[in-house]
Amino acid sequence: MAEFIKVAAVEDIPVGSVKSVWAHGRRIAVCHTEDGFFAVADECSHDYSPISSGQLRNGEIVCPRHGARFDIRTGEAKAPPAVIGIDRFEIKIQDEHIFVSVD
Repeated sequence: MAEFIKVAAVEDIPVGSVKSVWAHGRRIAVCHTEDGFFAVADECSHDYSPISSGQLRNGEIVCPRHGARFDIRTGEAKAPPAVIGIDRFEIKIQDEHIFVSVD
């Protein structure tokens, strides 16, 4: 069974922003869009640099180093130079806190 780890308060991540958090030794980018919260690995599959300082655009996060794009719902790579997707994590909101499932 998946274990959910509390990583932030809802108020810590305004709509349109991304916050890097740590859970079970994994760096995770928690993204907040008009459609809700999503979580993906905070690591570009192209060069392993953090992507949490990148911009959110139309359901994708753009790596700030080389412009690779990843779907925040699935982790799928959407634009080169990345061709391999990144991990995605299940999220739940409870009592105004954000929890991420990390196996």
